Amino acid sequence: MSNRLELTITRREGAIGKLPGWILVYGRRKVGKTFLLRRVLNWSHYFVITRAANVLVEERGGAISWMGLDAATKLIGELLKDGRVVVVDEFQRLPVEYWELISLSHPNGKLVASGSSFGIVQKVFEKRSPLLGLLSPFRMDIIGYGDTLLSLSEICPSLKDALLWSVVVRDPWVIPMFSIKNSAATELCNKAYFLAATVTGLIGEVFEEEGRSLTRIYDAVLRLVGEGLWKPAEVAGVLTSNGLVSGGVSTVTGLLDRLTNMGLLEKIVLWKTRGSRYYFKHRSPLLSIIHYLDQKLNIAEGVHNKPEMDLVLSRLGMEFQFCMGELMAEHLGGKRSYMMLPRGEGDIDIVILDSKGRAPLIGYEVKLGHFESGEARSAVEVIHSYGIPRAGLISASGKPKKVSGSYEELGPEELVSVARQVYKKNR
Repeated sequence: MSNRLELTITRREGAIGKLPGWILVYGRRKVGKTFLLRRVLNWSHYFVITRAANVLVEERGGAISWMGLDAATKLIGELLKDGRVVVVDEFQRLPVEYWELISLSHPNGKLVASGSSFGIVQKVFEKRSPLLGLLSPFRMDIIGYGDTLLSLSEICPSLKDALLWSVVVRDPWVIPMFSIKNSAATELCNKAYFLAATVTGLIGEVFEEEGRSLTRIYDAVLRLVGEGLWKPAEVAGVLTSNGLVSGGVSTVTGLLDRLTNMGLLEKIVLWKTRGSRYYFKHRSPLLSIIHYLDQKLNIAEGVHNKPEMDLVLSRLGMEFQFCMGELMAEHLGGKRSYMMLPRGEGDIDIVILDSKGRAPLIGYEVKLGHFESGEARSAVEVIHSYGIPRAGLISASGKPKKVSGSYEELGPEELVSVARQVYKKNR
C-alpha cells in the first residue's frame, strides 16, 4: 500500500457524463471540476479561457494550441454544429459579446461550460443573456463525505483512519500533500503552516474571480466564523467595533449569505435553539480547521507555530460530527439540523428532521472515541427529553453497545455501509 494519498475518489457527480443537453458546471475553485470533466466526458476539444483573454485549446489525442477569442469562439460553434462534445473551462472569463455566437449552435452538439464563480450563474440566467434557457446549471461542491469514505475505506490502515481522513480530503486539492502512513490529525499538525498559507491564496483567488480583491471585511468574516463565531449578531459586533461595517446584523447577514452562495460557508438549520435559526460555519471541513488553528495560534505567521494534537483532534472531531449529520440526512432522506441546548448545557450533535424540515425523526450523539455506558445512556436520555422520538449513537472507534432507549448504534463498518447506500442512491 502506498504511503501517499494517490487515489481517485469515485464521486457521485461522475453521473454528469450522462446528462443530456448543454450544461453549466459551476462552483468554488479547487473542488475538482476540471479533473472530473476531463475524466467523465467524451470531449473532442477542451478550451481554457485564460486571464489574459487567450484560449488554450486541447484536442482529444493530445494536440495543444493557442488561439485568440475570435478564432476560438468560431471553432466552438463549428464543433457544436458538427455534433461534438466541447468543454469551455473558466467560462466566466469569456466576454458576454461572444455568447451570442455560441448560442447560434444550440441545440447541436454538447456544450459544457465550467465556471469558478457564483456570479457566472447570475450572468447566464439573467433575462438579457443570449444563453438563457440553453444551459442547465450543475453545481460542483466539495466531495461528498460518503464518496471519500467509500474510496478511503479500501486503502487506509483502519476504518477509523478512513473516517477521519475522509473529513479532510473532501477538498481534493490537498490529496497530493498528505501521506496515510500518519493519522489525519498528525498530518494536520505537521503541515498546518503550509496549509494556512495555501488556504489564504485559495480564498483570495475566489474573490479575484468574483471581480473583487480579498477585502478586509470578507477576510474578517471568514476568520471570525473559523474562530467559532456563528451568530450574525456576534460577527456584527466584532466587525462594527473594529470599524469594518455599519448597518449591524442585517448587513452581516447579507455578507454571510453571499459567502454561502459562493460555496465558502454553509448554514445549518438550528432546531429548538433560542435566538438563532442557523448555525454558520465553513463549508469545507479542512478550511474550517485551518482557519480555527490560525486564529488561535497565528500559524500563518511562522512555521514553528505547530498546533498541539489535542487541539487538532478537538476540531477534527467537531467537523466529523457535521459530516456525520450530512451523511445521515442523505441516508434517511431528511434534513440535517443541530441543537444548542439552553443555559450552555451542551448540544445534540445531529437532529435529522423530516423532508419538510419540521418534525424530528432521530437524534444522534457522535464521538471519535468509544462510548462509556454511562455517557451513552445520558446522551440517549437527553435526546428523548426534547421530544425526539428516536436516539442513536455514532462512534468512529467501534460500534457502541446498545443501551436502553437507543434505536441504533453505528460504528465504522456500519458507517461505510451507510455511505455505500447513499452513493448508490445519489448517483
